[in-house]
Amino acid sequence: MSKDSLTFKERIMAKAVEVQMGQPMEAPIIAPVNKPLDQCKVALVTTAGIHLKEQKPFNPEAGDHTFRLIPRETPPADLTVTHGHYDETDVRKDVNCLLPMERLEELIEEGFVQASASAHISFMGYIPDVTPLIKESAPEAARILKAENVDIAVLTPG
Repeated sequence: MSKDSLTFKERIMAKAVEVQMGQPMEAPIIAPVNKPLDQCKVALVTTAGIHLKEQKPFNPEAGDHTFRLIPRETPPADLTVTHGHYDETDVRKDVNCLLPMERLEELIEEGFVQASASAHISFMGYIPDVTPLIKESAPEAARILKAENVDIAVLTPG
């Protein structure tokens, strides 16, 4: 879905979110990495709306606060995008531009980082009502990363 196909109400809601997000907010809490990179486990977290072809698509019309787990060993050909609120041309050509799983594996092979999470996390970035994201989805995603002892989460936009 392109921005041109949004209703007036959807455009107003999207603008309200942009304005709301543009307001001064507290700086995010960023935990320091207290060990060398070559001893770190890394997870990828994206808001690009990427998911396995067999998984339930995101809901781009209403916005969607849920996330999809993408197993580390997933071939790019098994992935698709359900977002519609950005130009998906490049990510459809090479998913690594927004979910760089193959690049991360190369860094592991080079010894730059130690390991990858068993699964990466994908959200859809269009979420007009962020309350369920803040109260439900984001804390659950954080629990998953923490349970797997992930040291670094690399965030990519969508």
